[in-house]
Amino acid sequence: MFCPQCGKQVEPGSRFCPACGTAVASVGWQPRPTGPTGPMMRPLTNRMIGGVCAAFALHYGWELNAVRIITCVIILMTGVGALAYLAAWVIIPQEPYPIQTKSI
Repeated sequence: MFCPQCGKQVEPGSRFCPACGTAVASVGWQPRPTGPTGPMMRPLTNRMIGGVCAAFALHYGWELNAVRIITCVIILMTGVGALAYLAAWVIIPQEPYPIQTKSI
C-alpha cells in the first residue's frame, strides 16, 4: 500500500504514513459498533449449534469465543441454561438467505 499524498510505501496495518503523517485508508481496521445495531438475528455463517451465541456476539459486539465459553459454563452449571438456549434458538429469527437477481 502506498501513501496517496507522498507516494511512499506504507505497511498494510498502518493508519498513518510514516513519512508525511497523512491518514491512509487501512483495509484491515474497522471500528466496532458500540451498541446493539438492528434486530438480533441468527447468522447463516460462523455458527455451531443454531447460531444463538453468534447472534448475541454480533448484536452486542462481543467476542464470539467468549460468548460460547460463557454459554457452555452456564449450561453445565444449571439445568435451566439448556432450556434457555433452546428457547433462544426458537425465538431469535434466522437471517434471511441472500436473493440472487438476474442482471440484464
